[in-house]
Amino acid sequence: MKRVLDMDKNSGDIDWRALPKEERVTFTLRLYRAVSGVADAQRITIRQVIDQAFKGLPEVGTDYESNFRRGNTSVEKAQLVHQWLEVNHFDLAKIFAPELFQMNPARAWDRFLEKRRVDTGLRIVRMQNEFGIAQRAANVSDVCDVLQFGQEYCLELTSDRSGHAIAFQGYRGKWYPLALGNDEGRWRIPIVDDVQLLPRDHKGKPIPLVELDDAGDHSFVVITAPDRDLPLDQPSLAARFEDEFLRVFQINVRFVT
Repeated sequence: MKRVLDMDKNSGDIDWRALPKEERVTFTLRLYRAVSGVADAQRITIRQVIDQAFKGLPEVGTDYESNFRRGNTSVEKAQLVHQWLEVNHFDLAKIFAPELFQMNPARAWDRFLEKRRVDTGLRIVRMQNEFGIAQRAANVSDVCDVLQFGQEYCLELTSDRSGHAIAFQGYRGKWYPLALGNDEGRWRIPIVDDVQLLPRDHKGKPIPLVELDDAGDHSFVVITAPDRDLPLDQPSLAARFEDEFLRVFQINVRFVT
C-alpha cells in the first residue's frame, strides 16, 4: 500500500482504494477539512467547492455534504476532490491538510519528466510545402532550435520500439496537451520503431505545426509506451514516475518574430 505520510507525495501516489477503512475515513476527514478551509478562504460555501470539483458529473444529493463531513464518501469522489484541490488550490489546501498535499502538481510533473527522460530521439524540423504536400526539407540544416513566427515545423521522433505516443507543449511554466492525430481530439497515436514525423494524419502524412502568438522559449515532450496503457492527463502520468515502460523525449525551441 502506498503511504501518504511519506515525504514528497502527491494525490497520484495515494491509493485510496487500497486504504483500510479506518485509515480511509481519517484521510477523508482531512480532505473535508481542506475543502472547508478553501471554501472559507474563497468566501463560498462548501457545497460550491464540491460542485466545482464534480463539474460535469451528476449532481450529488442533499446529504452528501453531511456524509462527507463524517468521513463517508466513495473512493472515486475522494480521489476526484483530492486531485481537484491539488490542481486548483494547492497552497490553501496544504495549510489545512498538509498530510494530503505534500507535493505541488508542477513538481510532481517535473519529477516524472526527469525520471523518465531519455537523452536523444526528438528533434524540431522545418517543413516545406510542395504541391500542397508537407515534406521535411532535405538538408540537415533544417533541424533547428530557433523558428520564425509562421514557419511550419514538425516533431521528428526516433523510436527503437513500436507502441503509442502522446505529446505536451510547455510555455512559461505551463504544459498543454498537443494533439498528434488528424483532429484536435486525437491525442494518442500509434508509433513505429523508426523515424517518424509528428503530428500526422491516419495515412502517415505529416501535419505541420505553426506558432503565431507566443514568442520565446517553448518545450515539447513526447511520451511513449509499448501499448495503449498511456494516460492522457498529467496527474496520472506524474504518478507513474517509476514506470520504466514510459519514455519521455524532450526538445526545446525558441520562437522569434
